[in-house]
Amino acid sequence: MSSKLCTRIGFRWSINEVLSLQREFELLGWSIDEIAQKHKRTPNAIMFKLDQEGFADYNVLYSDYHDLNNQMSNDNTCELSLEHNNTSEDNESQSDCDSGDDVYNLSQRVDGIEENISEIRDMLKQMMSIYVKPSTSKSWF
Repeated sequence: MSSKLCTRIGFRWSINEVLSLQREFELLGWSIDEIAQKHKRTPNAIMFKLDQEGFADYNVLYSDYHDLNNQMSNDNTCELSLEHNNTSEDNESQSDCDSGDDVYNLSQRVDGIEENISEIRDMLKQMMSIYVKPSTSKSWF
């Protein structure tokens, strides 16, 4: 998009403009470029505002806008993951992308995240007990 078309750079978003943005994105299904042209803003500004208002996730919009997810087909991704995860020479049993392995790996990752969260929670409790001491003053109520 030409910078001449982006004449609203730095201007605040009005309530009417945000409502119009939501309508164009959710109801009319306009592309990011179409919305950007109408609002005279950059595509990145449109994606940020959609995220900020809770209409869409910026990372998904950015990825879709730049077509980042279509660099490899699903079949190639499956084959690559098998090549990296295969430690035995018996490829016949792992020739298909087994969803059971994916579920197991995901389960392990979730367990690891839960452990990390538990550790962080314990650390926060310790820090809070050190820095926040209960008030000993009398209540005014």
